[in-house]
Amino acid sequence: MRNPVSIAYFFLGSFLVTTFFLKWWQLNSYPRWLWIALGLVMLNAFLLTTVRRPLVTVILGITCALLAVSRTTHTQTPQTVDSFANNKRVTIQGIISEEPDRRPMQTKYTIDVSVLTNASGAVIPVTGRTLVTDREQWPEFEYGDEVEVTGKLEKPGQIEAFQFDRYLSRYEIYSVMYFANLKRISSGHNNPFFALLYKTKQKFEFQINRLYAEPHASFLAGLLTGSRKGIPDHLLDDFQITGLTHIIAISGYNITIVISVIAGMLFWLPLRKRFLPSVIAIIAFTLFVGASAAVVRASIMGILGLLALQTGRQSHTRLAILWTLFAMLIWNPKYLWYDAGFQLSFLAVIGLTELGPHLERWFTRVPKALGIREALQMTIAAQICAVPLIVLLFGRLSLIAPIANVLVAPAIPLAMLFGFIGTVLSILCFPLGQLFAYLGWAFLQWIVFVAKVMAHVPFASVEIPWMSTGFIIVYYFLLVFWLYYRKQTCN
Repeated sequence: MRNPVSIAYFFLGSFLVTTFFLKWWQLNSYPRWLWIALGLVMLNAFLLTTVRRPLVTVILGITCALLAVSRTTHTQTPQTVDSFANNKRVTIQGIISEEPDRRPMQTKYTIDVSVLTNASGAVIPVTGRTLVTDREQWPEFEYGDEVEVTGKLEKPGQIEAFQFDRYLSRYEIYSVMYFANLKRISSGHNNPFFALLYKTKQKFEFQINRLYAEPHASFLAGLLTGSRKGIPDHLLDDFQITGLTHIIAISGYNITIVISVIAGMLFWLPLRKRFLPSVIAIIAFTLFVGASAAVVRASIMGILGLLALQTGRQSHTRLAILWTLFAMLIWNPKYLWYDAGFQLSFLAVIGLTELGPHLERWFTRVPKALGIREALQMTIAAQICAVPLIVLLFGRLSLIAPIANVLVAPAIPLAMLFGFIGTVLSILCFPLGQLFAYLGWAFLQWIVFVAKVMAHVPFASVEIPWMSTGFIIVYYFLLVFWLYYRKQTCN
């Protein structure tokens, strides 16, 4: 095997497959001999790659996966804050390390804990993160504040079918306080760059609320930033029934829409000259909406999809996507297991790069103006790739989803475009921003209207509680087989 591309595929494939299946095999702690053995295997595999043997490359990939998983597996010790999570009242002290998650009736704070005072008054130095829920509307605390929090320290559990503990483990959070009393000790313990990003996002959402009434304000914020706070429950139910929930979960799907809008606006430029303006626009969009980890990952995946469109070299694009996945998962393999946004981003880019070109002939009668054809083509490609995961996450298959998505697909990029431009312009000149906001409102209203009407169609959706990982594997196997067949037919 002399081909470097083949070597890369063997390595990356073995790494990704091993990481995926290690979700079901993890230890509470890893002995020292395992680290030494893995290090020696990795060193030998690296030295033997000069002979370019597939088996050696596969061993190297498996070793990297084991190292990544063992490094990020949480081990509870007497020095970690979650070892005191036994439903007893304690006081913790630490710094708010993430942007506060503000909702209508509560605010959630992620706190890096440094000190814990137990019920007997003993002060204990600890490490780890705790998610604190504050149900008081005032005072508000900010990123970088040092706070003292009193309440019952618990371990997160499962909420109905939602595995809340695994969801929080992505953020290295293994303890929670649901009813807490907070007191500010000091401020300013923040990273200036992230503090600026969070302020920018808050200003952006504040301007959205000035321009739009509910539910359109929260809906647009969901489209642009992935925020769901303020969206009425009945509207969320309508989105779930009609298979439109994915549009308010920031992922590669949303970034794909941004790409399609820009591509449509730059239709007069040669294909290769659209790349740089599109990348600049994606970076600007990412910064304006707060550059959260989810948005940054989605933007990276979106840029890779754009690279696929520009180069037309699928083999190089596949490798770029796989190397990006490797970099993200070697840092935190839990993205692959428990991060729905990451999973949707990956599937959206796969749909864009692999499935999108095969759907082009289906949309020859759709107008190209404002990138409508391209947006619709990308949306359907992303949907085909994402639908099994959406069913697995929400336990429901929307029978009306194909029709609903086709009806709203042209409106989504236009709502995002005019909503984003209107919000940015309103910061500089509010009346000018309102002009674009009115256009954005019309498209938002159309999407809401479609969701409400379609949700009340008889048998619009059916519950599928039996969806399993095995079924999803079969679905994607058949999809890959179809793509292979199409490729052979075209050749």
